[in-house]
Amino acid sequence: MAQQEVVIIGGGISGLSMAFYCSQAGMKTTLIEKESVVGGSFASSQYASNSDKFWFEMGAHTCYSSYQNLLGIVESCGIADTIIPREKVPFTLLKDGKVQSIMSGMNLFELLLSVPNIFFLKKDNQTVRSYYSKIVGEKNYRNTVSHFFNAVPSQATDDFPADMMFKSRPKRKDVLKNYTFKGGLQSVARTIAARKEIKVITGSPARTISNNGGKYVVTTVDGKEYAADALVMALPSAPASTLLQGVNPGLAAQMAKLRYADVESVGVVVRKNNISLKPVAAIISPNDTFFSMVSRDTVPDEHFRGFAFHFKPGLDDNAKFRRITDILGINLSKIEHTVTKKNVVPSLRLGHKEWAASTDQLLGSVRNLYMTGNYFGGMAIEDCVSRSREEFERMKAVR
Repeated sequence: MAQQEVVIIGGGISGLSMAFYCSQAGMKTTLIEKESVVGGSFASSQYASNSDKFWFEMGAHTCYSSYQNLLGIVESCGIADTIIPREKVPFTLLKDGKVQSIMSGMNLFELLLSVPNIFFLKKDNQTVRSYYSKIVGEKNYRNTVSHFFNAVPSQATDDFPADMMFKSRPKRKDVLKNYTFKGGLQSVARTIAARKEIKVITGSPARTISNNGGKYVVTTVDGKEYAADALVMALPSAPASTLLQGVNPGLAAQMAKLRYADVESVGVVVRKNNISLKPVAAIISPNDTFFSMVSRDTVPDEHFRGFAFHFKPGLDDNAKFRRITDILGINLSKIEHTVTKKNVVPSLRLGHKEWAASTDQLLGSVRNLYMTGNYFGGMAIEDCVSRSREEFERMKAVR
């Protein structure tokens, strides 16, 4: 049985950032990730054809100058010089079968009448629908704006808490306002995972958690055991609930209360000369089979273009590819590479802050058990990293 100080279950940006903080403090850290590669929503898809290499994102797509905790990790890992800007290509709307500007879907008169409300309306205890429909107008919200909000977590967001959808954060003036990395977001994940203090176990999910002699013991599906004084859960709420049954049924029940949505994504790579669609950052198509199509056009490549379609659940593969080829205006034979990915995102509702506070209260009564993820302070990358930092500080205080 391998003895470690900290075991982290989940190798997305939440688990990786927690592993970084632990390793920086000199703790021996084991990170267990069910997939073959770490990263989660940071797991950029890689493609190579002869000597031509290409990457594109299948989960998260953009970082911002307000992501100060993430930037701190990037700088500590010595990869700040790999930050690159994103090209200014438009976010667009598919309307009447044509790719158009966002404003083409807006009634300007209704917008002008409604937008002054932004100066006195408060987001507290408001849903996304109740708040933003008053800012842009009911019809504008229903016909256009709501679909752009839905595209962010790839699910209906009408009932999300308005103050958790978008957050205002202090920005660093010495960093690009929005950016990515030369090797895609996964280059950050790979750099963290390569730290010598972190032992990474991939391709073997955690099966059970138990207590043995005051230590947490995680058993993976291949029968291996990893023991540690401290355990960090950094995975979606449903599997977290299942694993916690063996050590804390109360927390397991608490996690089971949280709603979530499965996001089914299909990514395709096309030779640049085989497609006539003008460069776009994304396409939103109201009431379509997909929430959004996000492109790699923000980082132009000499040979390829990449597109990630985030579909609504329940569609078969044939229907997905029919829609992809229709939107891109190409034959199926022109798609050079495909990849599929499933991500899990929380479905937030009013009262979520109270749920998070109750969860923290339960955690506070359990020795050496910590939780991080995109369902505490919010779903943005920085929310995940900030939660990991908070949990690390709590861990450090009781060592």
